[in-house]
Amino acid sequence: MRIAISLALVAVLAAACSKKEEAAKAPEAAAPAAPAAPAAPALAAADLEGPKPGKWKMTTTLSAAPKPVTVETCVAQTSFKDMDAAKQKAGVTCSEQSYRREGADIVGHSVCTIQGGMKVITDSRISGDFTSRYTVDAKTVMDPAPTPAMKETTMKVTAERLGDC
Repeated sequence: MRIAISLALVAVLAAACSKKEEAAKAPEAAAPAAPAAPAAPALAAADLEGPKPGKWKMTTTLSAAPKPVTVETCVAQTSFKDMDAAKQKAGVTCSEQSYRREGADIVGHSVCTIQGGMKVITDSRISGDFTSRYTVDAKTVMDPAPTPAMKETTMKVTAERLGDC
């Protein structure tokens, strides 16, 4: 159960920052402005592969928890698209969900509602590779929160591949 929740959280956490909008200006008599630098391209969930199959050790540190939790589990071939489908099957709906690359990292933003009507806003950064080691850093705001201490939480998941199952 913890693994399913962790994978669902990773899917929620891997959503990226919303796109910037630029207001269009009316042309003026002055010389045209230089073109803006291109923004980081948005990524679709289908473009993002999940961790390499095998045995992984995952340590989760949550600001609302007294101590880190470490689990070892076998992970099958998966992708962010698969995790999104599992999240939907669990009754999670997202009104915003985007991914983008920032250097080697994946930056995410999501606004989701879980069963019971709780709104969950998550901003995350995934660094490392999915073949040997990766880290997820996330900030989540819940409304209404299950407890006052969980209104705003930070979470860090460090995952290390131990080998084949």
